[in-house]
Amino acid sequence: MISLKGKIVNFDETFNGEIIFNKKIDKIIRSKSIQNEDYIIPGFIDLHCHGANGFDTMDGWNSIKKMSAYHLSNGTTSILPTTWTSTIEHTFNALKEFQNYKNTNTNILGVHLEGPFINPNKLGAQPPLTINPSIEFIKKLIDVAPIKVITLAPELDGMDEFIYHLDKLKINIQFGHSLADFECCAKFMNKYSIGFTHLYNAMSGNHHRSSGVLGAALELGSFAEIICDLNHVNETSIKIAKKCIKNLYAVSDSMGATGLENGIYNFFGVDIEKIDKKAVVKKTNALAGSVINMHDTFSNLIKLKFSLNEAVKMTSYNAAQYIQENELGYIGENKISNILVLDKTFKIKQIYLNGIKINE
Repeated sequence: MISLKGKIVNFDETFNGEIIFNKKIDKIIRSKSIQNEDYIIPGFIDLHCHGANGFDTMDGWNSIKKMSAYHLSNGTTSILPTTWTSTIEHTFNALKEFQNYKNTNTNILGVHLEGPFINPNKLGAQPPLTINPSIEFIKKLIDVAPIKVITLAPELDGMDEFIYHLDKLKINIQFGHSLADFECCAKFMNKYSIGFTHLYNAMSGNHHRSSGVLGAALELGSFAEIICDLNHVNETSIKIAKKCIKNLYAVSDSMGATGLENGIYNFFGVDIEKIDKKAVVKKTNALAGSVINMHDTFSNLIKLKFSLNEAVKMTSYNAAQYIQENELGYIGENKISNILVLDKTFKIKQIYLNGIKINE
């Protein structure tokens, strides 16, 4: 058994105490006499992450393993490696060895498919390889990898039947890279649990006489992801989203240049320029995903004057609830021991994955 003492921070409370754990948390002792200045929080959960350290999900299992390890070293104890819009052959080849993750002590939970069933007129930095809804595409992939989340555009032809089948397969459905109007979104939201991909970005907005995907999310949504690198969305918009969407959670949406030096990098034929904490398509101002990790995200939320409890809620608890992983995202007895120890300045001191310390 391992013991940690400090200020224990969950989304709903903070208290001084001690946790005793192995793979799961065995016991929590509350004690005001414990004055350790360390913070003990749930490990970060990232449900939208393309890559890091030069590695990308679409390059196959070895890259998936290495990019996930980078994010684990920065406190992300649960991750969904995320695909780009591409062909069935490319996507299948990227994921075909994915089941290897079950054989290791890993932070990998499953896969997020971002596309290819998105609007070709709202690609963002996605490749122009969109296709119409295909349940055969999905069935081929779920034979090799657990698909937890899919991003799609609900306005595409054939989405009624497609979304019906995805719901039956228990795949979490998110609207994104979409030009749908409010009514299109509401039609599905009245029937299914719908989330939203990188809120504000690559979606129809909320003009005061014509509401789109953003309007549906703010008015009707219970869950949505948001990028908090302070490039994709500004402070005011993050705070508006937090007021409107009860279970808003942060994602990194990080791409392969995350963790690398500033410079020019090529990902799938596109030159990306990394400048500090920002990545753009070369010679443009078009954002190309983010180059932050979830610890950066947590730090940004603190800078924006979110409370520690709110920062924990947005970087772990809400995401766990969204994908129905109720043993994650909370420090409580019988919960999985995915735990971070932060010093009083919020730097990471220790990382535990399933009760095993992974950093020295």
